[in-house]
Amino acid sequence: MLIFEVENTGVDTGKLTALSTFLAGQAEYTNAKKQFSTSAFVKLAQSLGVDVTADIGNSNAPNYIGNLIAQPPLSNVLEPYEPNTGIIKFKGNTDVTPGMSVNQAEQIVNQNAKAAMKRGMSK
Repeated sequence: MLIFEVENTGVDTGKLTALSTFLAGQAEYTNAKKQFSTSAFVKLAQSLGVDVTADIGNSNAPNYIGNLIAQPPLSNVLEPYEPNTGIIKFKGNTDVTPGMSVNQAEQIVNQNAKAAMKRGMSK
């Protein structure tokens, strides 16, 4: 299937790409894993007026999410779709290593402040 065939189905791949880019950006901003549940993604897309389905029984349909993700422009933003996982993964989806907790950061700052005061650097 060619991209013009997808565009002629009435599926707005531009909106899907914008949605995908937005969600990937939010995941990066919040330091979350770059993935989204398929059902939630489809519901968001449908709320934007995009006729898309995740029903495996309709995997030959032009509005099936797996077919759309396999082609540009979505293939530039999303990893290849694996229907059995129930997850849509964004490009660059890697495990996020947890950073320092707030308590650990406060503890280090307090220790450094106490050490500076002992050395007379608090002036």
